[in-house]
Formats: sequence, C-alpha cells, structure tokens
Amino acid sequence: MKTNIVLIGMPGCGKSTFGKRLSKEIDFSFIDMDVYIETYSSQTIAQLWEVGEDHFRNIETAVCKLLTKENYTIVSSGGGIIKREENIRLLKKTSYIFFIDRPLELIMRDIDVSGRPLLKNDKQTLVGLFEQRIEQYRAAADFIIENDTTPATAVQQMHTFIQHLKLVEKESLSE
Repeated sequence: MKTNIVLIGMPGCGKSTFGKRLSKEIDFSFIDMDVYIETYSSQTIAQLWEVGEDHFRNIETAVCKLLTKENYTIVSSGGGIIKREENIRLLKKTSYIFFIDRPLELIMRDIDVSGRPLLKNDKQTLVGLFEQRIEQYRAAADFIIENDTTPATAVQQMHTFIQHLKLVEKESLSE
C-alpha cells in the first residue's frame, strides 16, 4: 500500500518548502533526501560530488531503498532523482510521486546556486538541466503540481490530490 508522497522537480522548484509545509498540515513525517543522504554517508553533498556523479547516484539509490520502509512520510527528493529509473521504480512501491512544475524563468529568478553542486558554475547550467529532465519528471509523476503563482495555491493542489487518494482524513486537511 502506498502511504508516502515523494516530491520531484528541478532544483529550486519548491520541493523542500512545500514538503515541510504539507507535512505539518497533514501530520506526516518529513524527510529532505539531501539531508538524509548526508547523514547516511557522513559526507556533504558537495563532498560526494567531488568523488563523482556515479558515486553520488549510487548512494542516492541506496537511500531510495531505505525510504521504501517509511510510512506516512513526505520526501523532498534531489533534483536528479529521475536520472535512474530504478529510483523511481523503488519509490513508487510505497509512494505517490508529485512533480512540482515551476517555470524555468521563475526558478532562475529565485534560486541561490551557492549550495548546489551542479549549478555552482552559473545559472545557465539550469537551462540545460531543465531541457534534459523535464520530460523525465512528467513521465515519473503520478500528479503534477503547478507552482507558478503562490505557495498556498500549490499546496492546495496537493491537498486536493491527497484527499482523492484518501491518505488522510478530510477533516485533518482543513485544520
């Protein structure tokens, strides 16, 4: 049975912000996958990337396996989670996948690239990542959340889908 929600999308699309907010509103646990990876590996994301992308992706896949044991949890994934089909296959065993779809121009306006290894050179890297990944995000998603207005609107879209899935009682969504 699926009891979790995994948020996927581009870096800077709002996964962590929405995940934290939604987890409080529906009384689910919250896991930021990047923080989980750092704890699991005892290294920072930047240190893992220094070894290489394959090394990082292997650890990311190991963490996906561990996350299948969670229940009633919202997971904010890393932006590249979709790069390995195995990750999505693992997560879909116990989770619904929500793609946070934020227009690229809004991400580029808002994002701080300083703590993001793939974007540390410049924001133009984001354009290439967007072009490479957008169709993968859409293909992996069970639900697409448009994040082009306010955070409240996006969270309300998530509430609507969650009610439909009957993951939580309707009353807990209105508190």
